[in-house]
Amino acid sequence: MAIGSNARSGDNGTSIVGDNNTLKTFNIGSQTPRILNRSAIFDVCKTIAELDIEYDDEYSIQTNSDWMEKFEYNKVDLYIEVFDNYSDGYDEVSKVLHSYLKKTIMVKKIRTVYLEVEKVRKKEKLDGDYVIEQVFRRLKEEVCYSALISESDLLDEEVDEAIYLIMFYAFTKCKLLKPVPKGEV
Repeated sequence: MAIGSNARSGDNGTSIVGDNNTLKTFNIGSQTPRILNRSAIFDVCKTIAELDIEYDDEYSIQTNSDWMEKFEYNKVDLYIEVFDNYSDGYDEVSKVLHSYLKKTIMVKKIRTVYLEVEKVRKKEKLDGDYVIEQVFRRLKEEVCYSALISESDLLDEEVDEAIYLIMFYAFTKCKLLKPVPKGEV
């Protein structure tokens, strides 16, 4: 509503009166990290755990390598930054998985997908970025297909973020990428 040379917007929006005006807006909130909500993480965890993927029931505990050494050993470059970008949500994933009864099955299924991709990587002499990208694509394809069938309300961005967070969790538990052999760096 314009009165003279003043304008007022009823929805806290921007109002401009006059000619040759310049408007600059600043989105201050975009600089703060946003943590994905727990229900989206849970939905993606549940979907992965329920995927029709055969997995080995053995769940061995291996000595986990230093993360940066493990990235270097597996020739990972791009996904160091991707995982670092999502690492602020690691605590949320841990909290969700702490009470999720099928986390072991979920991690085993991620590991199974990883091992399938690892065979190709070894034969084709590809880097670790290839492995992580292929695991991500396979999980996203399966999660999106499952969400489509179940008419889930998951947003594409939420699926991406949740999968990266869950993959990072699997990485930290030494179930994604090869651990650095003792005595090598």
